[in-house]
Amino acid sequence: MKKHLSKKRVVLAAIVAVALAIGSGVAYAYFTSAGTGQGNAAVGSSAGIALSSANVSGLYPGGADVPLVVSINNPGNGNEYVNQISGTVADNGACLGTWFQVDSINYAKEVTHGATDTANTNVRMLDAATSQDACQGKTLVINWLSN
Repeated sequence: MKKHLSKKRVVLAAIVAVALAIGSGVAYAYFTSAGTGQGNAAVGSSAGIALSSANVSGLYPGGADVPLVVSINNPGNGNEYVNQISGTVADNGACLGTWFQVDSINYAKEVTHGATDTANTNVRMLDAATSQDACQGKTLVINWLSN
């Protein structure tokens, strides 16, 4: 048994063990450092709300209010807040848009991207105290606006 554990072998084994311990310590050594950098984040844009309404009939000078449903569509990729919706009637030849009144809508809601909602309002033909024959049988365009 003494032959296997000579002084040279014990010293050599100790040197190898120390060398391995030192070598393995290098693998765990590191420096610490702070870092900086930057990246980009792109924000989309508003696509604009699409407003529309169906045709209405039964408008007469000084006549009753005619109910009207307004469609509110958000074709964009983000949610859009719609506050007020207003409509104005466009002139059609000698039939003046100012002879008509569309009630504003206090909508005050967010419309989810890709969604459609509706809101109700009224339209009426005012009595202009003049001949409004130019409007008989005409189809008029209502221009919608939201903010």
